[in-house]
Amino acid sequence: MCGYYSKLATCQFIIQGFLSLNLADQLFFLGMPRFSGVGIFGVGIDLQSFSDKGWATLSPFVTSSEMERARRFHRHQDGTNHLAGRGLVRILLAKGNGIVLEEFQTNSWGKPVLPECGFEFSISHAGNVVWVALCRSAAVGIDVEELNKIIAPHDLCKVFHPLECAEIQGLPEDEAKIAFLRCWTRKEAVVKALGQGLSATLDNFRVRTDEANKDWLIERPVCASANWTCADLQFGKGYQVSLAAMAPQMPVTSWFVPAGTLTSFYG
Repeated sequence: MCGYYSKLATCQFIIQGFLSLNLADQLFFLGMPRFSGVGIFGVGIDLQSFSDKGWATLSPFVTSSEMERARRFHRHQDGTNHLAGRGLVRILLAKGNGIVLEEFQTNSWGKPVLPECGFEFSISHAGNVVWVALCRSAAVGIDVEELNKIIAPHDLCKVFHPLECAEIQGLPEDEAKIAFLRCWTRKEAVVKALGQGLSATLDNFRVRTDEANKDWLIERPVCASANWTCADLQFGKGYQVSLAAMAPQMPVTSWFVPAGTLTSFYG
């Protein structure tokens, strides 16, 4: 019995120590790799049940203006996603590369940037999930979307390249929803890498709409680099995540934190 209670006390000590760690230290304690700057690094977090206490946990990694903006969102989850995305970028840059907290700026199309940090990054969120992509040597974009948000795919696909649209319209409704989701996230990742986001048109370049999870860019956007790295990240059902970078054959590393893992997030 003494051995049992000794082990129990040790477990309780470890748990209490984990709970006392800040968000950044918890992430690395759980095994998140430090980004060395080689290739593309994608990190995602499921923020389900994220409480107001979680906002306080994020406060060391966001600015006062970002916290104020988060409070103005109508939905609490939207404010949470806003803070978590920006905080996660800073955590990755600070822990791996010693880059300190800075105010985000935006380019002419509204994409958030950290001037002169030496890294490209992209942030995306949908539902309870936030994803961040980092790359040192090339512009990068990432997009995540929920499958259950897709309606009328046969009509919505008309904004895509004509051949993409034809492929989607040739599928039954349920299959068309999945193909539309793949097409949308892949194209959004590309235009985010270009720095244009929703201001870009989606019909002047082409991606695959099938299950191929890499090298899915068939026709590049006009005036864009000829060689890209494109990949889908697998982490669970109901979501599609795609990333793209304007450089060829880059290694891709991804890491995902399931709901409830980061206990200091929750009230």
